[in-house]
Amino acid sequence: MSGRSYTLDDRETWQEWFDRLDAGPYHSPTYLDTLAGEFEHDSERAELFVYGDEDGFVYYPYIRRDLTELPFAEAELSNPEAYSDIVSSWYYGGPLLSAGAPPSLAEEFADSFAEFCAEKGIVSEFIRFDPNRENHERFDALEPTFNRETVHVDLTKDTETLWDEFEKRNRNAIRQAQETDLVVEQTTDPAEFEAFYDIYTNAMEAKDASDHYRFPFSFFETLFRSDLSTLIVARYEGEVVGGAVVVHDDRIAHDYLRASNPDYWDLRVNNLLCYGAMMEMRDRGTDRFDFQGGRPGVFKFKKGFSTEGRGEFHIGKRIHCPAVYESLTEAAADAGIDTDTGYFPAYREAQSN
Repeated sequence: MSGRSYTLDDRETWQEWFDRLDAGPYHSPTYLDTLAGEFEHDSERAELFVYGDEDGFVYYPYIRRDLTELPFAEAELSNPEAYSDIVSSWYYGGPLLSAGAPPSLAEEFADSFAEFCAEKGIVSEFIRFDPNRENHERFDALEPTFNRETVHVDLTKDTETLWDEFEKRNRNAIRQAQETDLVVEQTTDPAEFEAFYDIYTNAMEAKDASDHYRFPFSFFETLFRSDLSTLIVARYEGEVVGGAVVVHDDRIAHDYLRASNPDYWDLRVNNLLCYGAMMEMRDRGTDRFDFQGGRPGVFKFKKGFSTEGRGEFHIGKRIHCPAVYESLTEAAADAGIDTDTGYFPAYREAQSN
């Protein structure tokens, strides 16, 4: 059995493979197409590797990045154009095993894909597994390691049960927000897209966020024009003071990107935004709202929406061209990059994962 690779030039075939799965929005060709080139590097391009056949297969989308963009690559490598590295979709990705496929197919895939990477000059591979699909459990051969806990809400429960499973401090904050003039609802107004973008951009500037979280307005425009996302905004006296981008399909919704004007934080605008986004997705028939994870302060806020739902986010790191990896890491260190932080791959400037 052999593997096959696809690019977005093979969009129709890629979509056919995707449609055979219950995979979620982060694994779709539309989302990877939207993300690639806007995420961290201009050279990003979405690709798919499939191992198996229609009766049982592994589906693995990822983003490929050139190494020529590294300032030291040309001096270090005799042919830098021949090499690249890959990362999973963001927030979640990793390979998925189709329903009914034998577990042994996952190990066969790992070997086949490693051979593919070595042949194609893919130096390293960073995997973000999907806690909603729990695909880390099926791909032991990729040596997944636990990274952090995540929070999700079971939207199939009745509203009273959902409310009872909020932490008390969160219920109080939502009640406080509901007693103000804040209004939270979905929007398709282009002017409000721009208003949210301004708030989001200001928030990233205030946090001195990495490029990982800085997107041009064109990225949001493309996302909002697709069927992958919904923008929920909070208004105060008619002015947009916050927004939450929810990436979703018919079954699962993700708290994707969110920001609010700090002048209105005392009104508990973030609590009401998240509550409104959750209930909007529940009204649409979505089964789960995934708050994902985050650093301690962020995680504390998110777990206020569920005392029950928890997941485990795992990552994987693989080196397919060891000699090239070592050479690039040494060159990165010589160029002033701290290669001992644990960030992977070590030869790139650290970004949030």
